[in-house]
Amino acid sequence: MNNINQSNDKHGQRVKFATLGCRLNQYETQAIREQFNQAGFEETDHNRAANVFVLNTCTVTGASDRESRYLIRKFHRENPEAQIVVTGCYVERNRDEIENLPGVTLVVLNRQKSEIVHLYERRNGLRSAPTCISETEVGAYCDTPLLSKRHYTPLSISQFEGRSRAYIKIQDGCNHACSFCKVVLVRGPARSRPLAEVIEEAKRLSDQGYQEIVLTGIQLGAYGLDVQKRQMLTDLLEKLSRVEGLRRIRLSSIEPTDVTEELIQAMSQMEQVCPHLHIPLQSGDDEVLKRMNRRYRRHFYLDLIHKLRSRVEDFVLTTDVMVGFPGETDVQFEQTVRLLEAVVPYKLHIFPYSVREGTRAARLTDAAVGSRTVNRRRDALFCLENKLRAEVENAFLGRRLDLIVENHSRRTDWISGRGANYLKVYFRRNQMILDGMIQVMTQRIEGGKLIGSLVDS
Repeated sequence: MNNINQSNDKHGQRVKFATLGCRLNQYETQAIREQFNQAGFEETDHNRAANVFVLNTCTVTGASDRESRYLIRKFHRENPEAQIVVTGCYVERNRDEIENLPGVTLVVLNRQKSEIVHLYERRNGLRSAPTCISETEVGAYCDTPLLSKRHYTPLSISQFEGRSRAYIKIQDGCNHACSFCKVVLVRGPARSRPLAEVIEEAKRLSDQGYQEIVLTGIQLGAYGLDVQKRQMLTDLLEKLSRVEGLRRIRLSSIEPTDVTEELIQAMSQMEQVCPHLHIPLQSGDDEVLKRMNRRYRRHFYLDLIHKLRSRVEDFVLTTDVMVGFPGETDVQFEQTVRLLEAVVPYKLHIFPYSVREGTRAARLTDAAVGSRTVNRRRDALFCLENKLRAEVENAFLGRRLDLIVENHSRRTDWISGRGANYLKVYFRRNQMILDGMIQVMTQRIEGGKLIGSLVDS
């Protein structure tokens, strides 16, 4: 990929970035990176070389909160003279906690990310106390007004650093209110990015050589609801499919109830739309799903996956599963196991339940599941994941798959790439591998990995 042209280093400053959490956060860090790049900062990977550390945080679990605090303390310990800028979802509900951490000089809300460099430049040098720009004073520090959680934050990118595929943020926020989830509290309701902006960004990325884009957001299926009172996801897919040079369009996580008939039809008919969806399950038990305030039940999920497999050629599923939700019994956990065995996902994202302050589930303290039980169930799902992955991979043995290469490190003879359906295939480096798409014949499963060989062109 071509790098963005480096600006003159007018600051004489070096910046390091770190990102926790979802693909949306990774996209937003890239947008922040480009802001700093255009302002003349030089990027570094080394803590001690940086004048400023920008951390984009996540708050989905307690573990992600702890990781944020650890990274801040580690950076400050290794480079006490540098400034630390903290943004992301952890900031939204835990501002005071972050401000009191040693070394933090600026705290930036999610909806201020499009002005983060301006905020940093205005505050540069004020090291006596950590500062978060308030909503009343933001006008004095930003070139544009502070957006609320009900407006789309205007972020955009021109490339995607260190990635073989590029992410595009198409919406923010969520209209659901799952009882365990803090995201709606920190991201606000769903709001959509203008369709024309998404298309223009896809064209820029395609011109940079990216053949695959991944559409990201908090609730992808809500795209368009705030604009035209209807889901506009298929409209977007149809227009993206016309972008020259773009060979794959992948959807990131989407709720089961947002997988509409129109979307399934688009996936079955548009060659560029990848036959892969990440559809969170969370639990396979109806009572647990009800307490989670999820909008579907086990039979709805099962029927949806059967429909996708019957209509979308080579469809592959990945999913999220939560273990240890308050009150979850062994019988209810077994319901989840049985449903997973029926829908056969290729990959599981397994999350132990984590208490999130401000959520309804946080009040269910009397129904907490013990840590030993949670760990036992999590380990059982790890074993099940290996079994299900092998089942999916076996179904694609002896097939030719077009891959986008993910890793061509010279330190190993093995290279990996992903097919349109998200299958990861490993093959030996036996010729020059260039950026772009290659074809591999799958041959065997070895050590839990799908192995293939390059097909002669």
